[in-house]
Amino acid sequence: MTFGSPDGNGHPFVANLLFRTASGLYSCSGTLMSPTVVMTAGHCTEEAGVSNLNTWVTFAPVINIPPSGCNGNVACFNAYMDNLPGWTKGTAHPHPSYDDFAQFPATFDAGVIVLETPVQMSTYGALPPLGFLSSIKKSKDDRFTVVGYGLQGYNPAFYSDIWERYVGTVKLSEVNSAYNGGYSAKFTNNAGVGGGTCYGDSGGPIFYKDTNVVVAIVSFGVTPCIGTDYNFRTDIQTTQDFVNSYLN
Repeated sequence: MTFGSPDGNGHPFVANLLFRTASGLYSCSGTLMSPTVVMTAGHCTEEAGVSNLNTWVTFAPVINIPPSGCNGNVACFNAYMDNLPGWTKGTAHPHPSYDDFAQFPATFDAGVIVLETPVQMSTYGALPPLGFLSSIKKSKDDRFTVVGYGLQGYNPAFYSDIWERYVGTVKLSEVNSAYNGGYSAKFTNNAGVGGGTCYGDSGGPIFYKDTNVVVAIVSFGVTPCIGTDYNFRTDIQTTQDFVNSYLN
């Protein structure tokens, strides 16, 4: 999270995902929508048409994985993560139309992780009404809260990867254009507004103001970690049908 601040226990239902694909081990963010369903980005659930080989989820504000002693052995590390306290294993499910952005701007960049063990929270994320982002009045409703575990800076002079849940503020710039096709909303990502997303924040939530309503899923940026972001809308039918099929 660039230009943000530590979240602490402000959003305990925002998760960190650690997942393995054929090419390696990666990290994303996500939102617990029910005791067993974490909503995240499609690109955090599959690679080249193959769902994650393994996915683990934690809700700890600060991530600190102790040494495993596996020395690069994948099977050993997988078994280690399966039994590491504070982490819950899950199964990744990409949106059925997600295909590595091949249909851009219709990215279908949504996915869910179904947890093997339920995680009980007092609050969960919630989906917005259909068409919500198109209906709000930007003059007073254009500020949103973003939460995630991504880098605090990408430029070499400011590089920082604390691996901690951060919170920031972003501004809605655009809902519909030829570039986003109505699937992704454009948000600002700069210090002047007070927050922005970076690598590792993918899949994390864009909340409406200070609520638990997730209006978009962090998806991609035009420039690395500064400038503008395009985040996949959750107020459209294709996202809600997909997510609700797991929630219901």
